[in-house]
Amino acid sequence: MKKYIAYISCALLMATFVGCDDFLDRDPLNKETNDSYWASESSLRTYAQDFYSYFFTGYGTDYTAFGGFFSGDNFTDDFQTRAGGQFAFPLSATTDINSTITPWTNNYQVVYKANVMIEKIPDMNVTDEVKNHWMGVARFFRAMGHSALLKTYGAVPYFEAVTDPADAETLYKDRDPYLTVAKSVLADFQYALQNVRTDDTKRQVNRYWVGALMSREMLYHATWLKYQGTTVGSGSQSVAEADLKELFQGAIDGATLVMNSGLYAIGNNYNGIFSSDDLAGNREVIIYREYTTGVQCNSLMSYNAGETHTMGDVTQDVINSYLCSDGLPIGQSPLYKGATDPSVANSFIDRDPRLYQTVVDTLRIMNSGIATAQSYTGYCTKKFLNEDWWSQNLDFCKNINSPADAPQVRYAEVLLNYVEARYEISKIGGSAFAQADLDQTINLLRGRKLTKWGETPQVERTMPGVTLAGSNLSVNGTVINDPARDNTVDPILWEIRRERRTELVMEGRRGEDLKRWAKYEYLNVNNADGTPTMAIVGAYIKKSDYPGIKDDVKLFNPNDPSNTAATEGYIYDPNLNGKRAFTKGDINSERYYLRALPAAQLTIYKDKGYTLTQNPGWE
Repeated sequence: MKKYIAYISCALLMATFVGCDDFLDRDPLNKETNDSYWASESSLRTYAQDFYSYFFTGYGTDYTAFGGFFSGDNFTDDFQTRAGGQFAFPLSATTDINSTITPWTNNYQVVYKANVMIEKIPDMNVTDEVKNHWMGVARFFRAMGHSALLKTYGAVPYFEAVTDPADAETLYKDRDPYLTVAKSVLADFQYALQNVRTDDTKRQVNRYWVGALMSREMLYHATWLKYQGTTVGSGSQSVAEADLKELFQGAIDGATLVMNSGLYAIGNNYNGIFSSDDLAGNREVIIYREYTTGVQCNSLMSYNAGETHTMGDVTQDVINSYLCSDGLPIGQSPLYKGATDPSVANSFIDRDPRLYQTVVDTLRIMNSGIATAQSYTGYCTKKFLNEDWWSQNLDFCKNINSPADAPQVRYAEVLLNYVEARYEISKIGGSAFAQADLDQTINLLRGRKLTKWGETPQVERTMPGVTLAGSNLSVNGTVINDPARDNTVDPILWEIRRERRTELVMEGRRGEDLKRWAKYEYLNVNNADGTPTMAIVGAYIKKSDYPGIKDDVKLFNPNDPSNTAATEGYIYDPNLNGKRAFTKGDINSERYYLRALPAAQLTIYKDKGYTLTQNPGWE
């Protein structure tokens, strides 16, 4: 039985600050900043616990929004989310998600708190080893705070120390350049990577946590600066290859430390990573949030198992992205049975076995009389559902008491961060991309032995590895040539990105990936001719196969696009037409890559006689 260990909570709570003048210039009058507090390592440990609640939320608690998993990614082509109006892009800087101040406030709280810690440690009467470790922890969290601000707002003011309240020029400075902040984040990660302990008790920051998150964050910033430049719109500037190489190398260095540790490995139970009550011994998991019956639980299991979904409805687009079992795309593989009849039954035959452990292979359409979980698209997720618990009809499959631990950072993601960074750096003067890069990353993931839920007898399935073939990849001697490939993306990079999508689906990474790759056009719900894209439709069905189906279930038949009363086709909601329309190069679309800086912050600066520059398109 899982040990009774509650998730790290806030031992010392800071006040909720609103403006820069609140959380960057506070006088040291409370317990956290008073010199008498900084007396021992236990003081440092207690002080640092508050950081965890900002970045390691797991599946959330009770009926919260699952902490970024499942439907927690606002803008993605993997699923539809209709609850809370999250399906459409935001409309303005003041009336929607862009106006929220929480990301700004929370992350600057982290920066302030880390800077207090950094300021106090040198004068403490502790050993150099203790100082170095905790300085590394503080700089790790400062890096995480500034990195989150960059990913949300682009260029932001960077603060490397607690600001003197009398220093208005620093306190109310305008935004520092994106590259400047990114390099400062890299420097903090590098210090932490060299100084944080390799082991500092259970579920506390260690060197491998640092390396894993360094690989994630630096890959984001390197690719953002490569594909987006310094901001969005016509004012964006390109970044020198030498600077990009430095950031990509940071991602590689972080990943390499984890990969060379010998502590982590890819196992043979993909679904179990997301539906186990104890991840402590799982070598695929680097960071996780623990849940314990009677202490703290989540509702992700019950939502997946039996509820009617208003969010997290898997799209046909993501189903199409999974390879066939021969390692070839559905548009190239002779094994694909859905070419002429793309029904659920046909389209799930001979596919990447991760699909079988991610999405239920029977139709679960809304308004069809089915008693189990249902969705608008007809696809329901299997990824977060524990087979044994479900078959035993345990209570927490139906309520908010699931004890399933949440994997926050997985070894698989580190491998994918590494292989993408290696490919990218090879294109800007780094060492050549090699077969070894594939063998120690993608081919490890494809070598999993996975089974299919409910199949008797159970058959272990693996995916064939890929081989470097010039400017392409091949599998079993056949060069991969995906007819659905975006022709602006190199064939090798396209397959690396596909692997990332299918491995990490519904783990909160896809939205960030589309941002950093500058690919929001993938989110469009309509083609140029007005017909729906695969990013908006669900499973392909024939109504005659489902006698209980309601009349209000609408279908789109691509062979008869003008038929508004189709009896077969992809499940489709005409009300979503035009809800998400992105035009590359148009600032009214490009602005969606960044949130608007909160109006409250602009006002604070203005009232003090300073200017905080707003993001392009949100002025």
